[in-house]
Amino acid sequence: MKILIVTPFLPYSRVYHAGGKFIYEIIKVLSQKHDIYLLSRIEPDQFVFINEIKQLCKGIELLFFKTPKSSSYISSIPIIISYLRLGLKANRFIKKNVFDLVQVEYVETGLLIEKKKNIPMILDAHDVITKPAYRRFLKSKGLKRCFNYLRWKLTMEVERFIARKFHRIFTKSKQDRNILLQLDNTLEVSIVPHPILENHILNQDIVRKSNVLLFAGAMHRDVNIEAVLYFYNKILPLVRQRIPEVKFYIVGHKPPNKVREIARRDPRVIVTGFVDDLRPYYLKATVFVSPLLIGGGIIVKNLDAMAMGLPVVTTSFGNEGIGAIPDKHILVADDPREFAEKVIFLLKEKHRREEIAKSGKEFVKNRFSLNSVIDRIERSYSELVINKNLFKE
Repeated sequence: MKILIVTPFLPYSRVYHAGGKFIYEIIKVLSQKHDIYLLSRIEPDQFVFINEIKQLCKGIELLFFKTPKSSSYISSIPIIISYLRLGLKANRFIKKNVFDLVQVEYVETGLLIEKKKNIPMILDAHDVITKPAYRRFLKSKGLKRCFNYLRWKLTMEVERFIARKFHRIFTKSKQDRNILLQLDNTLEVSIVPHPILENHILNQDIVRKSNVLLFAGAMHRDVNIEAVLYFYNKILPLVRQRIPEVKFYIVGHKPPNKVREIARRDPRVIVTGFVDDLRPYYLKATVFVSPLLIGGGIIVKNLDAMAMGLPVVTTSFGNEGIGAIPDKHILVADDPREFAEKVIFLLKEKHRREEIAKSGKEFVKNRFSLNSVIDRIERSYSELVINKNLFKE
């Protein structure tokens, strides 16, 4: 098949976020059987990785983009414009070429992409955008609640409008699938979870002796910044009342000043910024903490930690798309005090810590293998191509 993949994030082996890694791994496997064409934004520091992805693709089209340094509402304008430009460029590229199938990554990318009658169009919804918008509305108060209500309603209409342009939508979890079907029950929605690679699963038992807590994630994202500040201000003080020597590592790309400031005033907090390889940090840590206050899709950081044999304490949002069994594969707590108690429990109870780590690793290995994910994708491709004459404009 001749397949076009449209993505706002350049996929390459060292990309720092889960979505980019997913796209790269999928392209790497699919390119062995299909002709893959890529249309992507590219940032200034990513040009060095072009040759890597070129080796996997028959053709590449790029759209230059530079992420704004601030995260204000005004700075989001060039980001929105870049998504619109990407959609328009995709329309032109599709008209000039003949593709058997087009796959668009991320809901926002599909805003200006035109629906095609005889070309199967897939939307890979890494995050269903209505869900976090609704949860922000529920959490807010006063005038901000009114603003977030309007924002949620607008997001819902935008997502519905985009979703209806595609012949099939991939979501990362059952919960996200249900949300899209609530928007429109005529949508074709399949669950295609984020895979965990075999070489990312630890095949040996590690003796974890230190009192080290780890959070890892793209630290320019609001959801991760919010989680880290919540943990440091509300949960970590409770843990330190019982275990004063505990250290907290924050690992991830582009931490803002308010996160770096924590490490400057607290020597037991280490903020690393971007690292080439997370594995040494997974091996050094005793417990992975993931106190997410807003969720969406599958929280891949939790899967990665579980795959590395690291016990995870998270919130209901953090486990929502994963579906692990609480107290067997993972520990779940939504209250700061309860969260702290579960962290303390894992730090103190070596036997239970190792049991949960082992069962969590097996759960990820069985449920999220790359082969099973590729099989789901290939089946969808075949179904859509075979039935493309039945599509309606």
